[in-house]
Amino acid sequence: MNPIAIIQAFIQAWNQRDRTAIRAALHEDVVCAGIPLPPAYGREAAMALLDPFLLAAEIDWQISAIAGSGNIVMTERRDRFRFPGMGWTEVRAAGIFELDDDGRIIAWRDYFDMAELIAAMPRAAPPS
Repeated sequence: MNPIAIIQAFIQAWNQRDRTAIRAALHEDVVCAGIPLPPAYGREAAMALLDPFLLAAEIDWQISAIAGSGNIVMTERRDRFRFPGMGWTEVRAAGIFELDDDGRIIAWRDYFDMAELIAAMPRAAPPS
């Protein structure tokens, strides 16, 4: 098992907007946290947290730096999204991924600036 290659493939699944591959990479009991937001516990809760990002028409996550130690991989990224009706937006993120012995992500913590995330996401339509 090559943990860095596994995370690079996971990032590529995001760039391809491949929900099936993203979901398959997550352990059933994954803890997914976008710090400073509360964590999601379990694969289905994690996917519910992640699905709004997969609504983007295009995704281009760019890894600036990646390093691994044992089953832990750390990334510095620029997560770029182009949502329908919007230009490209970007969130800088530092991610820490912990893999189980089978190479699935059991913990994923992304650290980012909340103001950047809010600016990057499409605005919800006002209630009618």
